[in-house]
Order: sequence, then structure tokens, then C-alpha cells
Amino acid sequence: MIRPGASARRRRARSGVPGRLGIVRLHGKALEALRDACWERDRGICQKSGMRLYRYPRFDGDPEAFHMAHIVSRGAGGSDTLENVRALAALYHTGDKGEHNCDGKPIPRK
Repeated sequence: MIRPGASARRRRARSGVPGRLGIVRLHGKALEALRDACWERDRGICQKSGMRLYRYPRFDGDPEAFHMAHIVSRGAGGSDTLENVRALAALYHTGDKGEHNCDGKPIPRK
């Protein structure tokens, strides 16, 4: 019998190990190391707007907070590698002008 959550524990244990679909999703220390490497490489500057970012949010909804964003989404075949991530301001990642908000355009109805 498999306990609930056992598959999630197995995935976390394989964090960063290549599998048949490439690198699995990173977790824990491996994900934090990727975030740190992305921050260092991009020097704390948003790759879309050029604004200076804060490493940690100053308050809830901080538009200048650092977000690590995938260039090619994982669903489209992207992976958790340094070549596939970039530093973005929260405003340009999940905010009003964000990639996860259709760049501010109304979301089309299905």
C-alpha cells in the first residue's frame, strides 16, 4: 500500500536528477541554488524592464520583488536549468503586466 504523498516524496528525493523527460522539477536546496545563481547572473536586474529588484519582497504584493521565471515553460518542454530561467520583477511576472496575466490583455473566453 502506498501512503498518500509518497509519490511527492519520491519526486523531491529525485530533485535535479535526469530522467526520461530530462531534469525533473527542482525542490528544496537545489531550487534555492538555482534561484541564487539566477540572481547572481542577472545582477538583480529585471530582464524585461531593466529595473533594480529586491531579493526578498518588502511587503505583500511588492512589484519590485525578484521572481525567477522560466523562459520556456515546463509544460512546453522547458526545464529547471539556469539557461531556461531569468530574473523578472513581480510586476512583469505575475502582476498587471505579467506573463501569467496575458501581458495585461483581457483573457480570451473559451
